[in-house]
Amino acid sequence: MSKRRKAMRRLTAEMRGKLIIVFAFIFCLFLLLVGMLIYWNVRDGSKFRNIVLGQQNHASTTIAYERGKIYDRDGNILATNEKVYTLVLEPRNILKNSTKPEESLEATVSALVKYLGLDEKILRQKIQENQDSYYVVYKEDGKEINYEQVEAFNTFHDKKDLSYDASTPETEKAEILQARLITGVMFEESYRRIYPYNSLACRVLGFTSSGNQGNWGIEQQYNSELNGTNGRSYYYFNEELTQEQTVKEAVDGNSVVSTIDMQIQKVIEDKLKKYDESIGSKGTNILVMNPQTGEILGMAGSHPYDLNKPMEEENLKMLFSQDQIEQMKAYTKEKEKEEAEKAARAEEASTGEKAGETTEEKKSEEEKEIEEGTEEKKDSEEEKKKTIYDGFYELWRNAIISDTNEPGSTYKPFTVAAGLENGTLTGKEEYSCEGSKAVGSRRIGCSHVHGSITLKDAVAKSCNVAMMNIAYKEGADNFYYYQNQFGFGRKTGIDLPGEADTSSLIYNASNYSNDVTLCTNAFGQNFNCSMIQMAAGFASLINGGNYYRPWVVKQIQSSNGDIVEDMDKVLVRNTISEETSRTLRDYLHETVLSGTGVKAQIPGYSIGGKTGTAEKIPRNKEDYYISFIGFAPVDNPQVMIYVTIDEPNVDTQANAGLAVDLQRQCMEKILPLLNIEPDQEITEQELEAYEVHTGHAWKQDNGSPEEEEKNEEKDKEDKQKPAEEKNNN
Repeated sequence: MSKRRKAMRRLTAEMRGKLIIVFAFIFCLFLLLVGMLIYWNVRDGSKFRNIVLGQQNHASTTIAYERGKIYDRDGNILATNEKVYTLVLEPRNILKNSTKPEESLEATVSALVKYLGLDEKILRQKIQENQDSYYVVYKEDGKEINYEQVEAFNTFHDKKDLSYDASTPETEKAEILQARLITGVMFEESYRRIYPYNSLACRVLGFTSSGNQGNWGIEQQYNSELNGTNGRSYYYFNEELTQEQTVKEAVDGNSVVSTIDMQIQKVIEDKLKKYDESIGSKGTNILVMNPQTGEILGMAGSHPYDLNKPMEEENLKMLFSQDQIEQMKAYTKEKEKEEAEKAARAEEASTGEKAGETTEEKKSEEEKEIEEGTEEKKDSEEEKKKTIYDGFYELWRNAIISDTNEPGSTYKPFTVAAGLENGTLTGKEEYSCEGSKAVGSRRIGCSHVHGSITLKDAVAKSCNVAMMNIAYKEGADNFYYYQNQFGFGRKTGIDLPGEADTSSLIYNASNYSNDVTLCTNAFGQNFNCSMIQMAAGFASLINGGNYYRPWVVKQIQSSNGDIVEDMDKVLVRNTISEETSRTLRDYLHETVLSGTGVKAQIPGYSIGGKTGTAEKIPRNKEDYYISFIGFAPVDNPQVMIYVTIDEPNVDTQANAGLAVDLQRQCMEKILPLLNIEPDQEITEQELEAYEVHTGHAWKQDNGSPEEEEKNEEKDKEDKQKPAEEKNNN
């Protein structure tokens, strides 16, 4: 007790006073702090709350735009999109923000498994592993969520808004209660490109890869028009801690209306398929154009591929054997490994240089020479090898605009047109053909001994000797000037990617080597062009001399169908006069009436055209590139069809009649589709000639390819019926 009294005595009155002051000061500070907190909360409470809530684990979501559609000229859809769905989970809302977390979890998982067919074990694991997340994209390998599944789930979930009473059936009441427990589920929409007709017009349309990137065709050329802009959906909590959403809508891409006629495209693909199945070739191509405008109405080639599965290995089997495909795959892996090693060496070299010593300094001169020689040999060997991507590139490329060949005799009308236009020819010329002509130290042959032949018949019967004489008389300056005017050696400017540059594949007045070059060029040999170049130039021969830029897109439309841009024909230049064009049409008509193109005759129609038979390098008299380009009607051409066949699978390839026959099959189906009426009387002579050339009687059939196929099947069935049954019928 005495010690305690002594301690108390130590707290003097002065000390007690100081303690009271300290406590009072602390108490005042506390009151000030409380006051400031109240003040800040009243003034800026909502602002601070939003800042804190904004730091929660929330993410904005992308709203996908829809890529524009591609239509044919009549509004038929050639490329479109279908919605695909991605499931997004909010595990935090499912597990922690519900008044009944366990029941909410069970109800949500049960509904997702039932309506979407998801794996329950994987689903529960995904939720548990991301308990604090508000945004988890859920995917199962090989599992896609379609519209029907999403619709079924949403229909069930919408029952949460229904009410119930004592008269409500127990099952219905249970569903309402379960629907109210479902939380934390969203579906994000995106689009997948769909081609309704699979391979139809595949090389005109092209296809898309990930990220809506167009590859080849219209998809690539008009990629920026077809693509739109993604929108975004932002989530936040309001003052009542309720999640709200702000949406910036997506902007869909524009649609494209092509010049392609779907019915014409079906015709040429059907005829080409039948040709490939019955005869076949290294490559056959068909181009249909309106010569009065340059519009492409149809474009098809051998080996069409499915646009919905452009990288399917099965497609490559149309061009390569399984062994070749395996070799390409192995070489692809080898190249990828080399690239990885090269990158590693480059990084190592970079590290060495930083240390002051380069890789090159380490090598002796002898080592460098050996290495360079090895690399040259390796490069030469590898030029022959292909990766799997090279294989697909060959499949996807559009040979009509990307490949070049010597055109052969389809060029002869250009040689004659140049002579008529510059005054070298009058149209009254006659030539003597003994089957060949001496040019310098060489003798260049003709297909026949034509004897005395007029200019008109020189075109109709395709006389090389006459063409050589014409070119020699014209001279190199005139000949190559007009060749350039007709677009050979120039790009046409067609609105498709991959057009070949042929500027180095032709001669001109300053670089042609000798008279042999000039004379062989006169009948379409010893220079190269693409099909699209030949078609554009030939159209100017028959339409009055107007060279139009070939085109495949006629209109751009907004996503709601409004016209954004109307395209029109583009006149690039005039090549010849109307008078010269009229003369050429007459000569080309004679080619079909009595010359090399008689198989192109169609009763009731005036048809003009020109055959081509080009001997391929190394001029072995075995490999040929044959063709026929025809048009109708002769006086006012409305359609032009160009067929080329590269090395047909026949014993004698130098037979342009194969191309003529294929062109006629297309023409007789296309004329009615374009509402082109017969322009001349049908004679018995025509009907007889048609039956001789085709092997069957003339029958004008306006039916579609599908109807024609049904009729052919019926004919086969009729032929297979026993004779007695046929007689009874």
